[in-house]
Amino acid sequence: MATKTQTKTKKSYSFLIMLLVMILTGVTAYVYAMSYNKLEVYMSWTAVIAMAAGIVAALVFSIIGWDELAAGLLAVGNLIGLLMFIQAIYGYVVVVLVGIDLNSFDQKFIVCATLFVVSFIASIVTVFLPKKKIVEIEQK
Repeated sequence: MATKTQTKTKKSYSFLIMLLVMILTGVTAYVYAMSYNKLEVYMSWTAVIAMAAGIVAALVFSIIGWDELAAGLLAVGNLIGLLMFIQAIYGYVVVVLVGIDLNSFDQKFIVCATLFVVSFIASIVTVFLPKKKIVEIEQK
């Protein structure tokens, strides 16, 4: 009796990594919004909205099975968020570097900058991870 082999695709471990990156992106947006919401000069709501839109888009496209596009959309949302953060915080960085009013960076700036960079790099890594694995099923 001959056996047939069928191939079936399943989500790989990179889907779980992408979910972790979505959580990291959400934490980054939340920490930034809570840290700088009272300082309108250094706050970019566009960054928060772009990151939230990237999370929602990545989640929706993951659910419908377009994992490759989902990782790319998450990375684009994180890139836009990072660039808007840099644009909004540029004045603060200049003030500290020149030494006009402040002598050192405060903790919330260091935490937010680190979170933005880490979430962007992690989302870029998820773009290059394999999204689906092929499983062979033998049938009799």
